[in-house]
Amino acid sequence: MHKCETRIRVRYGETDKMGVAHHGAIVNWLEAGRVNWCRMVGVPYSEVEAAGFNMAVAEMTIRYLRPVFFDEEVSIETVAEKFTARLVRFRYRIKNSREEPVAEGITSHLVVGRNLQRTSLSPELLARFRHSMEQDA
Repeated sequence: MHKCETRIRVRYGETDKMGVAHHGAIVNWLEAGRVNWCRMVGVPYSEVEAAGFNMAVAEMTIRYLRPVFFDEEVSIETVAEKFTARLVRFRYRIKNSREEPVAEGITSHLVVGRNLQRTSLSPELLARFRHSMEQDA
């Protein structure tokens, strides 16, 4: 499984009055992690969209473990746990700069076309994803 690390510094606008990153910011960090994962395996998400496909979030689970504060750097580790032509599932681990776990998450995505109807990735795109993932195994 290809593991991708994305680093983000907590922005002021992502925090509450206490300087703690708002729980909703983590949803955006997961998105940044999976977009970066696609880029790292050699299939940028912009190419997936240009080919007429999207990966719509169907399910999301986040477990918040400890607060993270304004201007702290966090790392988002993203792994594609399951990757088929119709369904993709990612697992995430977010850590603070002291390597302490901040949150864990899972997202499941349905492959949809431009009309937002379920479909399958083209055999070419699926082969590119799988080939890139196998290269790093």
